[in-house]
Amino acid sequence: MPSDPRIELALRAVAAPIDRYRSAVVTTVEEVRGYLASHRSPTESGDGNTAARLGAFAAGRIDYARFATLLTEAPDDPERLRKVEKAFDILRVIAAGDEDLFKIKVKGGARLGAAVAKRLAEMGRGFAAARVAGMATAGSLNSGSAEELLAPMAFERWSAAERRLAPPLVVELEGADLHAGDLVEFMDGNVKILLLVNGESTPAPLAPLITPGTFVLQTGDDTGLGRFAEHEGPAVAALVPEDAARFIHDPARGANLWDRIEIYHAPEKEPRRSVGGRSVSQQKQELQQLLAMGKAPVEAAASVADAAPVTAVAPSGPVSNQVDKLAAWLLSQADLENIG
Repeated sequence: MPSDPRIELALRAVAAPIDRYRSAVVTTVEEVRGYLASHRSPTESGDGNTAARLGAFAAGRIDYARFATLLTEAPDDPERLRKVEKAFDILRVIAAGDEDLFKIKVKGGARLGAAVAKRLAEMGRGFAAARVAGMATAGSLNSGSAEELLAPMAFERWSAAERRLAPPLVVELEGADLHAGDLVEFMDGNVKILLLVNGESTPAPLAPLITPGTFVLQTGDDTGLGRFAEHEGPAVAALVPEDAARFIHDPARGANLWDRIEIYHAPEKEPRRSVGGRSVSQQKQELQQLLAMGKAPVEAAASVADAAPVTAVAPSGPVSNQVDKLAAWLLSQADLENIG
């Protein structure tokens, strides 16, 4: 059992995406199992499988070894089969693995992006194994292919379909190491990253990740985690300390930025010291940017009007010169002596 209650909360929140990923892996495992069963030689497959498939009625009546040759395709190239078997083993390990695969802890001072990239590459071995199995089924797997086919596969090599099936990731780290820019390259497909922030952080560390299609959440409890997990698209959430902002950016809420952002807690105190190399000035701008994004244009215009009243300015330039000439001519033509 996890000692940190936040880890248990986080794993519950991403349970559905984990199940979808595992279900796809299990399906692939069964498909590869069927491929291997039909491409191994009758001797490798063994009489036991054939007997089980034929049932008790065939006992003593049928030569299982000869019957197996009718059910089994011609044996495949041994080297090709070895690669498929290795892919099969990788997929079985992933299918039977525990929740540790879906969570990591970043060491203090380490780069968040590097830690996420490494774990996603390890998860990418499942996609690599599925590719090898698919190539074998299609008859396009070269028995002399390099071993790199089954090595960890970096996120940059994942296809669009694989990114849509991306497994979620729970990441525990220090607030000083939360550099949101490290996660930009992973915000694609259906990637879900949930951050558990320890210690002090900047007020709005995830604000730079707000884009029209990315779900972004800063919270201190389970608020918004259900929407985070259900969002069809990339999503990042963080369980932040009490003095950080709390907000939800939900792309499903509308086309306008201010419609998509709900800020339900803003820090009462301004930052007073640097955090993770980010100065007080940078942290203030980070928070101001978040608050500005949450304002509708009418609100923003009213704020500007209150801060700087509009002052009428006399026209200048060519139009102004023409008006002055016209006014002078009218005065010269007017009979001002009889006025009064």
